[in-house]
Amino acid sequence: MAMKKTSIILAAALVCAASCSIKEDRVPCPCWLSIDLGGCSQKNVTVSAWSESEIFTERVAVQDYKDDGIYEKTVPKGLVRTSVISGERDMRRSGATLTIPAGHDADSIWAHASLVECAGEFARDTAVLRKQFARVFMSVESPEGHSYPYRFIVRSNVSGMDMRDLSPVSGEFRKELKLDKDNICMFCLPRQEEDGGALRLLLLDGEEVVDELPLASWISQMGYSWLRKDLEDIYIGVDYAKAEVSISIQGWDEGCSFKVEI
Repeated sequence: MAMKKTSIILAAALVCAASCSIKEDRVPCPCWLSIDLGGCSQKNVTVSAWSESEIFTERVAVQDYKDDGIYEKTVPKGLVRTSVISGERDMRRSGATLTIPAGHDADSIWAHASLVECAGEFARDTAVLRKQFARVFMSVESPEGHSYPYRFIVRSNVSGMDMRDLSPVSGEFRKELKLDKDNICMFCLPRQEEDGGALRLLLLDGEEVVDELPLASWISQMGYSWLRKDLEDIYIGVDYAKAEVSISIQGWDEGCSFKVEI
């Protein structure tokens, strides 16, 4: 009888130990993170995730997920930052930063970022890609028979984007602008600081800076916000004869003109 009682106690102890072991093993179990790519109209995207450091980065074809749109990966439990990005061309990844190389303008980046609580066995995020760049179209008007005598360089103190939250990254941005035969050029700006920061247009005679136009201030005066989810495009007109610069925003009814001394 004592032998039987001892066997029962031993069996119960083994069951208890096994259940504790299972419970202990489940604590570090990863979470299955599902990211819905169904709303992405782009052909290819790069999907990334970070906790304290990068968890994964993978470039995928959206068409491969056309059945249900769900991209899945395992991630450590806890808060996870996700990003889904399309449009990378010249910009370079370094850690969680997407940086503009010297002499280039921004890529036409469409992006999504989110902070996802991955505390359970499953978590879900839905990618909605937003326009993270502003195209700037600039036209220069000179008196008939005269070519514009100055070079243009656009400068800013934002050189990239933090992919974890799509915020601007500080650094030098400098791009020389080339006018076409119609005296028009186009360049792309990344999302700037809220007030536009140090965004300005330099006019050079050879290597000498003859004027600096405060684009950040002028654009801000129009009510343009760099915090919008989708950045609007900007149009700049430089009238050399009138010494006047006009600025308008895509989709807005009115623009502004600023007198300059050149």
